[in-house]
Amino acid sequence: MSVRAESGPSRPWRGVGADERQARRREQLIEAGFTLMGTDGAASVTMRGVCREARLTERYFYESFRNREELLVAVLESVARQARAVLEAALAEAPEGTADLTHRAVAAFTGFVTADPRRGRVLFVESLAAPELTSRGAELVEEFTTTIAQALRTPGLAGEAADDRDVELNAQAVFGALAYLFQAWLAGRVPIDQGRFVAHVVQVIEQLAKASSLR
Repeated sequence: MSVRAESGPSRPWRGVGADERQARRREQLIEAGFTLMGTDGAASVTMRGVCREARLTERYFYESFRNREELLVAVLESVARQARAVLEAALAEAPEGTADLTHRAVAAFTGFVTADPRRGRVLFVESLAAPELTSRGAELVEEFTTTIAQALRTPGLAGEAADDRDVELNAQAVFGALAYLFQAWLAGRVPIDQGRFVAHVVQVIEQLAKASSLR
């Protein structure tokens, strides 16, 4: 059972209120879980190991999470949220209708993943390591494909894709293709440099974006 703060006002400690202290401890646990999950895999993550990494006592774990699976999901959500923010920022900063919209987005996302190898492992490998992660991962995929679909509607990018159904299908195809491409590249199975990888991914997206079932 989760340990929750008692009701009623609490006295600030060193100027920091109880709610903020709890939020900070939760972030410490998520960061510790990210370190372990991104380095040794989800299977290696234990409640005690996370607490050791976070330098918190075990009672604080249950203050924020009911079990290790809930923590693993929180780690995945955290990395996915950061990744999507990077992608959306790149899309927003590109001039409307620009020819290099796709390149900007792919380069920014790839840079985010390669800046910390743990991110790629959490997103593309460990997200399939447990039923809870797979379930939440499927929901996060829908969020990503929504962003991708919005980008695919950019004038000139969709090509012959004639309606929203085409765009939605193409967004799913883009995400699926990219997931496998990143898995292979990050694992070292495709030994090419980052510049060539980005260029190839851009070509894949631009080809998939043109698919239409109404031709």
